[in-house]
Amino acid sequence: MTQTNWAPLIAGQVGVVPLSLGIPGVAKTAFFEALANVTQRRFVPYMLDQSLPEDLKGYPLVQDVDVDGHTVKAMVHVLEEARLRAELEPTVVLLDELTCAGHSIQAAALQWVNNPHPNAWMFAAANPPDKAAAGVELTPPMVNRLCVVPWETPVDAIREGWRSGLEFPAPNVPIVPGNWREYLAKWGALVDEFIQRFPDRLEAYPRDPAKTSQPYPTPRSWTNVVELLAAAEAVSANKSVRRLLICGCVGDGAGAELLSFLDTIALPDPEDILSNPRDLQLPRRGDLAVGLVKSVLARVESDCTSDRWERLRDVFEVTYGRNKEVAMAGYGRMWKLKPAQYDPPTRNGVFAEMDTLRNG
Repeated sequence: MTQTNWAPLIAGQVGVVPLSLGIPGVAKTAFFEALANVTQRRFVPYMLDQSLPEDLKGYPLVQDVDVDGHTVKAMVHVLEEARLRAELEPTVVLLDELTCAGHSIQAAALQWVNNPHPNAWMFAAANPPDKAAAGVELTPPMVNRLCVVPWETPVDAIREGWRSGLEFPAPNVPIVPGNWREYLAKWGALVDEFIQRFPDRLEAYPRDPAKTSQPYPTPRSWTNVVELLAAAEAVSANKSVRRLLICGCVGDGAGAELLSFLDTIALPDPEDILSNPRDLQLPRRGDLAVGLVKSVLARVESDCTSDRWERLRDVFEVTYGRNKEVAMAGYGRMWKLKPAQYDPPTRNGVFAEMDTLRNG
């Protein structure tokens, strides 16, 4: 299965606004409209090159407000209908032509980028500034909040549409499951280990003024990396997608270094652990070991059969023998995942000890 444009699709679902950069005429806007159709969400596009700041942050209105029993005049902001619908209904919001938006428009858009509404999947799209009409570079506060990824033209879908009377196929959408946060501990521990080894990578504002419109590392953008890697694992995204997500947040330099570091850590895939529980080797760092076990729990939760649950018990048996604290951190959750109608066989030994610790 191809994973074309999975990077922005993943990011937009978990509250990190992706910016897809591509030349004019490569189906960016049409793709996000099709995404809304296939997921049965309202499509709310904002053409930022034609917008006012008030379109995004609301129109000012003076009205009477009660303050401690006194009526005073106060300024409030009335939301545009499209903005209001984006907060009340499941929507796909597209901030289009972002690199044609002046700095005042970008500043107004920051409140959306900072806090996308839970009902909204928010995306941004644009042409590179040198290929846009009246192109404008992104401000450093804006770019540091985004995940900037190159647009991947859906060539196969376009060609299929040409051959089918311009009936273009729906995009392949990786739906991030509700338990994606179970992977946060693992990826948070990995990023923390990387920063401990390379502390100068925590924050690095570009020294070259010409590069301040490109992604750069800060604690905020590293936090976005942790969230996006967790979501990427939840949908089994490939390494190319993960690379785009990482570099889109912290830039190519720091991103490449993190990827190289992750290759040296080489944590096993949860499915490999379930296939061979007895071969499990826990990381030395406790938080990293806990994160790894939690990722196995999340994988079983997404597809829990009696056989997979018994393999999960094997994982906990091995884990307990190597690090009791790590095992107990997830043991209660293991039991919550047991299939409702399944009556598991009794296991003694370490399981009796774990049950005593759990109930004590």
